[in-house]
Amino acid sequence: MANTDFIKEIAPDAQRVYKKYDILASLIIAQACLESGWGTSELAQKAKNLFGIKGTYNGQYVLMWTTEYDKSGNATRVQAKFRKYPSWYESIQDLAKLYINGTSWDPNHYKAVVGEKDYQKATAALVKAGYATDPNYATKLNSLIFTYKLTQYDSVDEIPDEPEEPETPIPTPEVPSKEYDGKDVPLNQNLPSDVDFPQLHVLAGDGKNVVEITGVSLDLTDDTTGKKSFTFTITKTQENAIEFDLLVIDNILFLDERKFNHQKYYITNVEVRQENNVLRKTVSASHIFSVLLINNYVTETASKKMTIKEAFDIALKETPFKYVLKASASDFPSIEQENFGDGNSTELVDKIISDYGPELDVDNYKILVYKKIGQKINFTLDSRYNMPGISIKTNSQNCTTRAWGYGALKKSSTDSKNPQYEFEPILYVHPDEKKFLLEGLPRWADPIKDETIKKASSMVSVLKKHVNPYPELTIEADFQKIYEPKLLKIEQDFWKGDTIHVLADTASGITFEDDVRLISIQYNPLNPYSSPKLTFANFRKDIQDIAVNQAKKLRDQKRYIDQLFKTLR
Repeated sequence: MANTDFIKEIAPDAQRVYKKYDILASLIIAQACLESGWGTSELAQKAKNLFGIKGTYNGQYVLMWTTEYDKSGNATRVQAKFRKYPSWYESIQDLAKLYINGTSWDPNHYKAVVGEKDYQKATAALVKAGYATDPNYATKLNSLIFTYKLTQYDSVDEIPDEPEEPETPIPTPEVPSKEYDGKDVPLNQNLPSDVDFPQLHVLAGDGKNVVEITGVSLDLTDDTTGKKSFTFTITKTQENAIEFDLLVIDNILFLDERKFNHQKYYITNVEVRQENNVLRKTVSASHIFSVLLINNYVTETASKKMTIKEAFDIALKETPFKYVLKASASDFPSIEQENFGDGNSTELVDKIISDYGPELDVDNYKILVYKKIGQKINFTLDSRYNMPGISIKTNSQNCTTRAWGYGALKKSSTDSKNPQYEFEPILYVHPDEKKFLLEGLPRWADPIKDETIKKASSMVSVLKKHVNPYPELTIEADFQKIYEPKLLKIEQDFWKGDTIHVLADTASGITFEDDVRLISIQYNPLNPYSSPKLTFANFRKDIQDIAVNQAKKLRDQKRYIDQLFKTLR
């Protein structure tokens, strides 16, 4: 199809949208041409999707490969759902609704585009709002509009008005329970049934057999969010040529972890290097919990006071995962949720962790949900014998004492300069603000602007989590296991979630001593004698609490040393 033919095909739909939403037809046509390759992109051909909008449209979608990034910037190649439209018109209308409704954090994000009659100002407003990362995006649109005389389509006097769309209530979706029913998802039948020593296997080319990988040192990170990943480097030899060649993107690895055997991982990154005729691969893999959830999109939404079970049922919909509550459901609060859903399952599980406060441990397709993992145990990390290094960081840059919260706009609100909200904007002030003033002035946090929040009580809950005046304390430590049989009588083994005692002693005296909680462990599961790296909870305390009474420290230290030497005699 020639470029001009494509323009003529979509122009009537762009004009209808212009008349209804007051967004220049010339702008929409230029964007469609640029972003869909004149309607020739695979997404445009398969789904009439001109602008790469994800999700579903009336339950219809197509799966396309794309690259997603987690909060740490790690890339994962996944198949995502993109909306499938019955015609060009619905695709163009969706773009217009984005400009009209804005983003979840700012309903006025694209207001400068709506109603603008000068196409050059409209394209500049798009770039200013961050619609595209290409710095030449506006220039490219302007060139298309000028070259193909697209402003001729900005005349819509003869286009008939469309009837108003009737408002229909959004029903609460019926979601089947995802609570564990005792049935496990079967794994590869060729994995060894007895595991005397931890092993790592890779799936063979036939998709059935597995091949053991030996001689590698893993670096596995395991934390209380349930997310797990590891990295290792392998050098190709005559003995490992088969498994070396099987280490490719999207192949499956099975790892025996410290707590769970035969854990299923997908290879997400492979780096191949050749030096002096030696071939090496650095392989990164993520647990199926991370890979499959980010690849699942939940289209339904629900707005109601929701239990943690109901939230998990929605977040895990259409996935093979089941959850097991390791605490009573009544231990978790019921939360007023508004439009919970319409996102990938990873985002929804992260929201559950933020709203309800659970901690997760994952055994393949089974998610163990705790109120709090671990316990306070009798174990001490001491810089004088089992802690070679410790890093303590205190940061007050993110300390805040107050913030404004803006919720949903009223449907009748049309004036962007004087918006009308469902409830009056809320100013939240932390009860301890007076202790943290800077030269008598409060510390402001960025305002919360969320159009999904329609109740003042919900906004207050969000603001309470958003504002925190206490300095952030982060502790990382190295652990060197000391194999002294006598110590086994007084010290317990520890794992993520446990609270242990940390004592850092130098020639200048005690630099840190406190009971802290372990939230992340970085270790090599194939070597039980390896020294893990420990990360303790990012916790915030009053500055006065951090400066613990020195006399109490000395008493605790003396009691600990006396017990240690008494045991070792």
